Amino acid sequence: MARQKLSIQSKSKQEKTIQEGFKEFTTHCKIKNLAEKTIVYYEAYFAKFEAFLQNAKTKHIADISKTTIDDYILYLKEETEVNDITVNTSIRAVRAFVYYWQSLGYCSQFKIKLIKADKKIKETYSDHELRLLLDKPNMKDFAEYRNWVTVNFLLATGVRVGEFVNIRVGDILMDEAIVRIRHGKSRRERHLPLSKTITKVLMEYLSIRNGEADDFLFCNAYGGKFDENSCKHAISKYNKVRGVNKTSLHLFRHTFAKNWILNGGDIFRLQKVLGHSSIETVREYVNMFSDDLKRNFDNFNPLETISNQKGNHISMKGRNKR
Repeated sequence: MARQKLSIQSKSKQEKTIQEGFKEFTTHCKIKNLAEKTIVYYEAYFAKFEAFLQNAKTKHIADISKTTIDDYILYLKEETEVNDITVNTSIRAVRAFVYYWQSLGYCSQFKIKLIKADKKIKETYSDHELRLLLDKPNMKDFAEYRNWVTVNFLLATGVRVGEFVNIRVGDILMDEAIVRIRHGKSRRERHLPLSKTITKVLMEYLSIRNGEADDFLFCNAYGGKFDENSCKHAISKYNKVRGVNKTSLHLFRHTFAKNWILNGGDIFRLQKVLGHSSIETVREYVNMFSDDLKRNFDNFNPLETISNQKGNHISMKGRNKR
């Protein structure tokens, strides 16, 4: 009778712990040069998943199955009482490292599907709120003036806050009316056109800010970096002083996307401008702003346009006579 050959590698995979597997996953993420924020996101949701597995007495990756994931989804919905969108945010993270473990043979192959969730309408700034925010302040206080320029820039470009605070003076190419985004989420450099209005605003700002090409474009009153936390705090205060209770910096990005779509901009260019790797993310904007798309629909509808044109009408009188 033939003996079965022992496999040290198989035994190693069977005994791979959750913690060991996640350490390998984060190393893999760093090798792929993923953004630090992405890795932090994975770490945060791994901690929640790990706590759930500990309560379930699950120590090894090999013990994770589709049932494990289903139980975790039920736990999130019933025990933590988070909404469906938050559940999917958690599952996306879990799916990333579980699929990685599957690719290495640490656990069995199975699909992890997101649950059905209603899309939340993304909040935006109204035209009235924007008029309040875009009213130019006096030029006596640099911080307030910089905040005004910040609002103009975010609304004109739709960039992420993390991208915004890392723009340097040399990234503004005035001759070409372009800004270079070198710290995007995908780590791919992209060039964004600058409109006439924001170009004029930036020219004035740079004449006041000065600075070398390698200096950060947006700075504090002493020339230091205007980091994300400082930016959020400054714009929150700026908005409230002007009577606008919405304070999220990300709303400028949503507002940019909404107005792009409502003004007839195509979603493929919008994808490039916003720096999204998937067109599906951009399609969500179209779905979320579907009610706004109904406004003045008759003005763009070809049937309405042609029907309203003057012309001779065919008379139906006498059609029913025999």
